[in-house]
Amino acid sequence: MRNSFTGYVLSLFGLLSALLLGLGSCGVDRWPEYYPRTGRDLWIDSVMREDYLWYEEIPSSESLNYFQEPEQFLSSLLSASDHYSSVDTIYASLPPAYGFDYSLYATEEDTVYNALVTYVIPGSPAEEAGLRRGDWIMQVDTIRLMRDNSEELLSAGGPRRLLLGRYVSLGEDEYGEAIGGVVADREVDLPSARGVTDVVVPCHSVFSQDGYTIGYLVYNSFSADADEQLRQLFRDFANQGVGDLVLDLRYNEGGTSGSLQLLASLLAPSDAQGRVLASLQYNRKKADRNRDILLDTQNTGGGVNLGLSTLYVLTSEATAAASEMLVNGLRPYMEVVVIGETTAGDVVATADYTNPRYPWVLRPAVCYVYNAEGQADYASGIRPDYSVGQFDNLADVLPLGDPGEALLKAAIEYVLGQAPVRQAVSPVSRTFAGEKKLRRNFRKGLIVPANP
Repeated sequence: MRNSFTGYVLSLFGLLSALLLGLGSCGVDRWPEYYPRTGRDLWIDSVMREDYLWYEEIPSSESLNYFQEPEQFLSSLLSASDHYSSVDTIYASLPPAYGFDYSLYATEEDTVYNALVTYVIPGSPAEEAGLRRGDWIMQVDTIRLMRDNSEELLSAGGPRRLLLGRYVSLGEDEYGEAIGGVVADREVDLPSARGVTDVVVPCHSVFSQDGYTIGYLVYNSFSADADEQLRQLFRDFANQGVGDLVLDLRYNEGGTSGSLQLLASLLAPSDAQGRVLASLQYNRKKADRNRDILLDTQNTGGGVNLGLSTLYVLTSEATAAASEMLVNGLRPYMEVVVIGETTAGDVVATADYTNPRYPWVLRPAVCYVYNAEGQADYASGIRPDYSVGQFDNLADVLPLGDPGEALLKAAIEYVLGQAPVRQAVSPVSRTFAGEKKLRRNFRKGLIVPANP
């Protein structure tokens, strides 16, 4: 390791020497002028050559351009296998927003669209206006939505008057396909956009059916900010006699390894405590960092393990990294039934690196993550045990926690021992024309400490 690091230092010294000679030619010392433009990229280069999972594939220093913007420079270093690493500016605050996601669908009028509300942030202007998941925006300030004006009308701005619609099912046609459409329902006043922060747990509930007590938890990020809330929720679930849990990870793109360990320890059977949840394997230079993350109720800080034998997990294409690793890590110890869509397929962890000189955070892939059986075979995503699109039947696009909502309904049917009923695809869903999602305040990936 010492020889490898020494070789890198000599290589970097050679590069710096070449730059100094070039910038000092003709008797003019240009280094003070150019260092601020190259120092940031040199810092990124130095971290990547030591800690990057695929450091051996980084091009030689002589072939790199150290005068690029951080995103472009990082891209020039990355392995073809890497779609995990990133470098981001450090924002002081999120930009103004109304606080909802939507998908555009064409109507029978070729140039006219309706926007299906697919997620509403609690406490946002959208929630204050009464928008709910499953509502349809038909007009904004009396203006119909078109492909060219929809983003402008629904992006951050001043107050808006919205005409909302609801989807009405009209049975089936002669081919057995669902018939329905969007009809006007109500008008609401949308307040001006402002900075909004999504919440880790936007919805949770407990309900009983046919002798089963079922807990439901929407968990949007493995975030330490909500660890105590998570512990309290599991105490509440235990007090209410929850015997089956539906964990909704459809919006969860990752988070910290500490919160992953906490949730997994609350979920895993008691006889799995003390055993391996995940094994982290770093590059050859950093093999001394290889370690295991253990299931351990001693670290749950008063949270109550539910003693589950089966866990029901709701997924979408956005479900990624720490969420996938939770499923993979628990499967050696319990049945994990995945319902929804194939997940993203993130099989490595990243770490955060900062430098006080620059307002950027570097997030390279640093290690592979395996379960106790040495498996991480979901690079193409975790395929659901029961595949159901949350927008296949638009009559089932309902607020989170509604027992009739498509994915939750399928999970309840599983809990009750029934074969989930596959829903007919709504014809309007075939006219999907794109979606708009907010930039969240949550971290993506599975984040491990930079210097464990």
